[in-house]
Amino acid sequence: LLNSFYHIGKVNKQVNMKSDHQKRVEEFMRLARQEVLNTPAIPSKEVRELRAKLLYEECMEAITGLGVTVRLNHLSLEHSFAADNEPDLVEIVDGCCDLSVVATGTLSACGVPDLPFLEMVDLNNLAKFGPGHSWREDGKLIKPAGHKPPDLRSVINQLQRRAI
Repeated sequence: LLNSFYHIGKVNKQVNMKSDHQKRVEEFMRLARQEVLNTPAIPSKEVRELRAKLLYEECMEAITGLGVTVRLNHLSLEHSFAADNEPDLVEIVDGCCDLSVVATGTLSACGVPDLPFLEMVDLNNLAKFGPGHSWREDGKLIKPAGHKPPDLRSVINQLQRRAI
């Protein structure tokens, strides 16, 4: 299934496991004096806080571009979403692209190559259209009963072992 990255369940050492996008993001991060790890690991508290702030800021930029207001009920911690503002396609594109950069940079800050995981998640998402899938009232696809998530942990473990 994932033959471009895996051979008999093991990460293929010959394949470049970072997208060109991730390589450019890492170049930016190094110039910006941001840490890029070479092996999957949890970064420092300071790096985790920075990544969380950046993800939040860019996500909110994309949501604002969509013309959507997010309201949080502080008692129930439930969110409501209302498309009650004028959308702006330029802001949508900018927010989504910036979010991609920050999300990819977060993988790099954790020492994780993007390509094998993106392929695993993409293929797993497509498998959700198996017998028994449905849609939530808001249009979100609901995976069928028995659907298994991708085994990201085993690939992380393989990458960590390779680095030793």
